[in-house]
Amino acid sequence: MSKRKPLGRRTLLRGAGGVAIGLPFLGAMLRPGRSVAQPGAIPRRVIFLFRGNGVVRDRWWPTGGERDFTLPSSLAPLADFRDQLIIPDGIDYTTVLERSGGRNGHDKGVGHALVCRPLQQGPSGYGEFGHLWDGSAGGISIDQHIANHFEGVTPYRSLEFGVRAEGIRQAVPSRISYRAAFEPVIPMNDAGQAFDRIFAPLAGDAAAQERRRRRRGLVLDAVQGQLGRLRREVGRDDQRRLDAHAAAIGDIQSRLGDSTGAICDAPPRATSGDYRELTRLHVDMMVKALECDLTRVASLQWSTGQGGVRFNFLGHDRSHHSLSHDGDSNADSQNKLAAIDRFYSEELAYLLGRLSMAREADGSSLLDHTVVVMVNEISKGNDHTFRRMPFLLAGSCGGAFRTGRRVQLDDVPHGNLYVSVMNAMGVPGESFGDPDFCTGPIGELA
Repeated sequence: MSKRKPLGRRTLLRGAGGVAIGLPFLGAMLRPGRSVAQPGAIPRRVIFLFRGNGVVRDRWWPTGGERDFTLPSSLAPLADFRDQLIIPDGIDYTTVLERSGGRNGHDKGVGHALVCRPLQQGPSGYGEFGHLWDGSAGGISIDQHIANHFEGVTPYRSLEFGVRAEGIRQAVPSRISYRAAFEPVIPMNDAGQAFDRIFAPLAGDAAAQERRRRRRGLVLDAVQGQLGRLRREVGRDDQRRLDAHAAAIGDIQSRLGDSTGAICDAPPRATSGDYRELTRLHVDMMVKALECDLTRVASLQWSTGQGGVRFNFLGHDRSHHSLSHDGDSNADSQNKLAAIDRFYSEELAYLLGRLSMAREADGSSLLDHTVVVMVNEISKGNDHTFRRMPFLLAGSCGGAFRTGRRVQLDDVPHGNLYVSVMNAMGVPGESFGDPDFCTGPIGELA
């Protein structure tokens, strides 16, 4: 009797009208005789998060030892995930300090955040406040370097999300991700467009889309028969994953406000004036894409360098950037900046919660096989310093990192951190970025 062929990892459920829905990683996708516990059976993922304007240091950095550290008020929302955190204290933007290629602090911070090479001038050279109006980061960013390794392995080499990360005139502070110098990767800011692109790829003209819209109901209705047949062919654990997967897709769809249920069509689009709601819509789509193995590399960019977001829902009447330039003795501004830091910790906790709820084929969580890397453009807002950068990691990336630790380092180049991350993702190499300012992976993280 012949054995059943394993289900392909890139299997899509296709319903009426060309609707395409990915699947989570299932035990049925493994080759015969292969255990999900074997190394490499479950893919590893990486997420990069970017936020700006530095932190209030005395409320952000933990105190205590390596394992018995105490989370300060700005990181308190992460208490439930304390055992999943790595807080490396002592990483510098060494390339900014030694060979920045720029003049403006925000240009330098954003342009080096994921790239680690000197900025490059554009035709217009330097402009107001020393900005490189049409300049660029100096090369490929770490997310795209890792994504190159998975070209053709997943449907999307990487996915970039943005929350009010639209471009501003000075281009360098607007972009964190680059395929090469002067080749920025533009993040998806519109939640509806991002949903359509990732989960409902379609072909055909407007008339064909209109016909599909009329004859389709909910996307889950369109693939209900296939889901039912597939459920009968897999074990109970896989059945539970399929049920949770279907519920999550339906939840995102309903929150996008698509009353017709036709998630594949352009109108209506999701709209939200709330920074937090947009964040969570993007986070949910990101987690689902990773769970479905549609990609293994993702990023979320909150605003831009020198971000001008006004946190009205926190009761603020001035922009984040404006507040960040106030002196340390301004107690009101310091309290507001610390509240912003805490907000970003809350949103990181939400992401980690979603990753921890997603189950893998062996019963572990998606978070167990992921590393989240949170970066900032500067260390402290009112002096634009690039030493002791407030990096934060979460997740062991399949056991590559020892979590639940505060790791004390001493003036380590941030390129070293990225070598550790790319190695954890299975990408070989001993250097990233400017080789003059990278000395290899950080052994203390493993």
